[in-house]
Amino acid sequence: MEITKEEVEKLIELKEENTFINHLWTVISRDFRVKGEISSNKVKLWKQGFWSMTIYPIFTFEFNAEMHLINITDKQNPIGKILTIFILLPLVILIFAQVINDFDFIENWEFITLFGIIISLLILFTRKVYNYEKQNQLEIIYDLLDIEIEEKTIEKEWSYKKIITRIFMYPFCIGLILLAVFLLFPNGEIIKAIASLAIAGAYLYTDIKILIRKKTTGNTV
Repeated sequence: MEITKEEVEKLIELKEENTFINHLWTVISRDFRVKGEISSNKVKLWKQGFWSMTIYPIFTFEFNAEMHLINITDKQNPIGKILTIFILLPLVILIFAQVINDFDFIENWEFITLFGIIISLLILFTRKVYNYEKQNQLEIIYDLLDIEIEEKTIEKEWSYKKIITRIFMYPFCIGLILLAVFLLFPNGEIIKAIASLAIAGAYLYTDIKILIRKKTTGNTV
């Protein structure tokens, strides 16, 4: 069944340009309507997630000369991109500042390693949220447009890759929690302890919430 440009345009609840200011206002106002930008052979759609307010995809629908859908692509919205940059910024500032002050990386390798792990987990966390939101919205779009897809194109939460990731990440998060306990009580290093707990808790909370939601809602396609 061919999907036409007109059918995709009907998904839009509010027409507006795909600009940084409009996305910023979407995040601030918590506007959950489907928004879109229409051009000659493309339609861009985006919708703020209910709990991932800043991390949501922009879908681009491409059409041929007959205005039939030929491709769907996605990219992170500009606010989400800036959020990722702000996550990396502290690491860059730390390295730059310490190099200027003749910081001894060898003597402080434990701190550097922990800081790098925390930043890596934050990036992994934002990526995981984005992928989940993208997949969830795609399933809704496929259902609304009555697009038939192969089962293998929908990545399951218990796929081989996801299981391997959890085998490594769950023990690692538990290790971060134990590290936080040892940092807090014997040494009283509150900042490091809170950072470790926050990263481990954020990943575990997000992953478990995704699993529970998938179990209760099922596949909409």
